[in-house]
Amino acid sequence: MSIRFKASELQCFNWMFKFAPCFPVSASNINIITEPVKFYDTLCNRFQNARHRISMASLYIGTGHLEKRLLEVTAQNVKNVKNLNFKVLLDYQRGTRGEVNSCTLFNNYMKNVSDRCHLALFQTPRLHGSWSKALPSRYNEIVGLQHMKLYIADDSIIISGANCSNDYFQNRQDRYIEIKDMELANFYHELIDEVVKYSRHENSLNSDKNTSVSKNIIIQEVRQNIENHIEKWRLKQYEKLSNLSNDASDKDTWIFPLIQMGEFNITQDEKATCGILSSSPKGSYFRLATGYFNLTNKYADVLLRDCKAHISLLMAHPNANGFMGAAGPAGGIPHAYSLIARQFWQKVVDNNQRSRVQMLEYERSGWTFHAKGLWYYPPGSDVPWMTVVGSANLGERSVRRDLEAQAAIFTVSSDLQERLHNECSSLHENASECSQDLQERRAPLWVRATVGLFRTYF
Repeated sequence: MSIRFKASELQCFNWMFKFAPCFPVSASNINIITEPVKFYDTLCNRFQNARHRISMASLYIGTGHLEKRLLEVTAQNVKNVKNLNFKVLLDYQRGTRGEVNSCTLFNNYMKNVSDRCHLALFQTPRLHGSWSKALPSRYNEIVGLQHMKLYIADDSIIISGANCSNDYFQNRQDRYIEIKDMELANFYHELIDEVVKYSRHENSLNSDKNTSVSKNIIIQEVRQNIENHIEKWRLKQYEKLSNLSNDASDKDTWIFPLIQMGEFNITQDEKATCGILSSSPKGSYFRLATGYFNLTNKYADVLLRDCKAHISLLMAHPNANGFMGAAGPAGGIPHAYSLIARQFWQKVVDNNQRSRVQMLEYERSGWTFHAKGLWYYPPGSDVPWMTVVGSANLGERSVRRDLEAQAAIFTVSSDLQERLHNECSSLHENASECSQDLQERRAPLWVRATVGLFRTYF
């Protein structure tokens, strides 16, 4: 039996069924969260009421009062529910930065339930051995990070680009889509487990035990394990879909997990994104967003040469960039992204694509912008039939250096399509066209030199 989308608006993406695992769900089991405070309240509620597992991956856990409250209610729930386990995966460099950090905070709140609460910190193999100590704190993070943002409570998962930190709970705009589906939650839970196997644990943070295996062996093992994980679930779900009755009308939405781990040559998300952009018919429309604009040459070529759809690109205005006002070289990062965006706009002009491509910037007083992903509007449609959501920024770091987790969501539900449109529109309420402004901005000479030499680190 051939597995495919029946709706004509989605048939150009039928190749997805053989590319990644597909999880059919009902749109009623998808919750689109649009505000940071609601994201935080949902996390607290889910972690406080979980009954058999809580599993999360993030760059780090902040040390503010909101994070402390989240850990406090989670620890209390673990204490009260006998068989409940709490597993956390963070980045090693970011999670151990400073005397008070993610690790010390976690251990402080979980000390009374430590037998069922486990913290793992992933360190890129590029920093194994003496490199970890050779580069100063903060700067060693540019080499590569655990960047997945997944929040699982029982059979519910929130896929996001937001970290577990105070700013992301208050005034840093991101995206957050919650899906209730046991199999999908299992897929991401097992993905976290695979990365945990090659991470440092709280009882061995100061030991070289986890880094004694050679870098090449680790890369080969992780790559093979992740590929096996993806293929296992792809075959399992493909068989299940083949056996589904044609009148299973409650399944109106299809979710395809997409993984990107350039460090281990896992490029599923990049290939899927390029395929999605290239497969769209003329007359369709993509709205893309990224907190840090730094398209790879491949993405730029696909957008300007292969993609037939109209495109809008939403990014952070320098005033909405989280690095604005930072001390030292980090303070130049907003200028770097503006320079990179200006260089891309010049490509748009050179390729005579100004009528098809629009560039926008998000600026909102007191807020920073960290949202990312894309929305697909078929020809003639005023609402999107597909979105990609997750941690990747469509940029060099996401493709080459960091561990990223995304999901492509296709739907024929008019209700979910409307909700996705409202989500997208709300992000654009604080956006304005910026191509002229980009041309007039001038980056400092040292920023221009840095971008030329170290662009893949942004």
